[in-house]
Amino acid sequence: MKTGAVIRGQRLAVAAVSLFGTASIAFAGTQKKSTKSIQLNPDPLVNAAMRNMETGVWSVNGSVTFKKIIKLHGLLSGEDFDLSMEPGVKSGVPLRGIVIKDKAWVCSDGETWHAGRPDDRLLYNWAHVPIMADRQLPPFEKVGSEQRDGQTWLHVRLKVPEKKINPKELPEYWLVLDSQGQAQYIGHTEMPMFSQARKEVMYCSFDYAPAKEKIAPPPLGAPVDDKGYGFNDIEQHKFDWKSRIVRLEVTPKILESKQIGEDTYRAFLKDTATPNHYGVVEFPHDALVKLGFLKKIVSGAHAWEDLEKMGALGRTEGKPVSFYVEVIPLGEKPAARAVAVGAKLVRDPDGSVSYSWETDEKQTAQSPPAPAASDASDGDLVNRGIEKAKNGDLDGAMADFNRAIELNPKDDAPYYNRAQARRMKNDTAGAIADYTRAIELGSTNPAAYNNRGNARAENNDKDGAIADYTRATELKPDYARAYYNRAVARKDKDDASGAAADFKRARQLDPKLVSEESVADSSSRGGSANNGAAGTAVSLLDGKLKLDIPSDFSRDTDDPKTPKTLAKFSGPDGAWGEVLRGTHGLTPDKLEGYLKMRVAEYSKGFNWLPKDSHLQWLKKDIVTIDGRKWADWRYVPMLKGTTDYSHSPVYTRFLTTSYKGQLLEVTFTSNLNTDPKLKAEIDHIMDSVHLEE
Repeated sequence: MKTGAVIRGQRLAVAAVSLFGTASIAFAGTQKKSTKSIQLNPDPLVNAAMRNMETGVWSVNGSVTFKKIIKLHGLLSGEDFDLSMEPGVKSGVPLRGIVIKDKAWVCSDGETWHAGRPDDRLLYNWAHVPIMADRQLPPFEKVGSEQRDGQTWLHVRLKVPEKKINPKELPEYWLVLDSQGQAQYIGHTEMPMFSQARKEVMYCSFDYAPAKEKIAPPPLGAPVDDKGYGFNDIEQHKFDWKSRIVRLEVTPKILESKQIGEDTYRAFLKDTATPNHYGVVEFPHDALVKLGFLKKIVSGAHAWEDLEKMGALGRTEGKPVSFYVEVIPLGEKPAARAVAVGAKLVRDPDGSVSYSWETDEKQTAQSPPAPAASDASDGDLVNRGIEKAKNGDLDGAMADFNRAIELNPKDDAPYYNRAQARRMKNDTAGAIADYTRAIELGSTNPAAYNNRGNARAENNDKDGAIADYTRATELKPDYARAYYNRAVARKDKDDASGAAADFKRARQLDPKLVSEESVADSSSRGGSANNGAAGTAVSLLDGKLKLDIPSDFSRDTDDPKTPKTLAKFSGPDGAWGEVLRGTHGLTPDKLEGYLKMRVAEYSKGFNWLPKDSHLQWLKKDIVTIDGRKWADWRYVPMLKGTTDYSHSPVYTRFLTTSYKGQLLEVTFTSNLNTDPKLKAEIDHIMDSVHLEE
């Protein structure tokens, strides 16, 4: 395909080609021959310099200019390269890509590498096209010569008959010659190139020179070992495994996909450990498709229900999926980033290792039929029971856990998970019994002790709760939640000094978990509205927005990637809340229209409810609080024909208002927790919301 650009009456023929491909990019120049002759014909020298640069390693440093300036530097060697581009994907951090034969690596954050695509050659094309040999070149003419560091540099330019053309519109080379006048290599070039992808002319300026160093793979070492690990393992060993590679094994169903960068996606997954844990992994480009989690890449953030509607959800059952991740600790917090680097480990003859997204066994996006219950192992039953509990089928979950216990009465996992289900059914005594049995069978899961402590606290067994929280901290010294829970229990026993010490330790481990007021206040706040639990006053918007958070909710660590989320909170058994501001503009006169729109969206979006259920709107009104208009909207799924929602899951409340022309919204939900006490706590939180101008 040919395209053209008019320059001072001359039509320049430009070969249009995508910079993301591997084809060449032709010079922007005339094909009309000059009638004038010159003493030196530089064309053989240009060709010789390009041929010399087909072998060896060459450094490149320069820029590509279109609507913005992109700086490029690194190494070229034949079709291999190690190139960095600024600006990159992340502000202030260059994007670096390495390709050696059929292996590729990409680093976009300055510290983590993951497997790339060998055919992604944008940076290479920019730097290599100007020196690419074995192509039809237009004629050049000599402009002049100069001495640089004892070498002769011959300046040549595309030969055109019209002398008034701006030199920047013509390709130019500075050839480095030896003492005999033979071309050694191209030392510098400036030229325009046409990008088919961008549909515009770009101006390139590059310096080249022989390089002493070689192009080498990034420093990704071998895995810690051959075992498959879970998210809790990564958190427990995050400092031991800092910048190391481990193999992560997860269930095949992706729970959420979220695009967090131009070519980076974050997946919310569940591992195959016992008991299961959930976590987040960062993946490059189409890795989620290659692993079978998705059928196609989708932008934005989508839960699995949305992905299923979009036809993008991949496998949901069958064999686990394993891949390799690099562990990046997040400061001193009990968390770490897991950055996927590949699905297959490749050990080269020279002893080096690399990672590829090509798996030994092709992943499929088709879900195999679920195994019959009679053939299910105890592990399968536990995993299936967890999924049923997540979907609100607590009786079905209990049946699976019971069957797993019959098959393997010595396994602690079904007891622990049945205890979780019993707590959701308000069977506190049964939950304590199952937590105890799991511990007796050898469970060293600190959550078993922490959760049994919570159940004992609900039964007013403060001493038993404190003993369990203490054991949880012994098993997991950085368990901020256990320190916090023990602080609350000690405060209820009027142990002010012990509570203050635990609040202090919890705050050191997780600064967002405890406020200064919690440490200093030795009295219980909240009264009957939140069942007597110690509350924490949270202030946002420079103290203008205040709300009271019960003791069994904690504030999550702020994520700098979501600046419009003022705060997020985690509650018992999956309950959560958040405060958003500025996701879009909203004026007071638009509040009612916004409410109607969101009610319609939620009513339509809850078609995943069982056929015998419906979404019950408890309120959807414009109310006045402290002189300000708010949209007060709340819902709960209910079985048809019932009026009591006290034990229904997903009790959710919203308060929305206009603050300085922007949306301000507070949301809290019980998620799958069916405890009526939690609904009272959510009501307490929402009733405590106070906003000052």
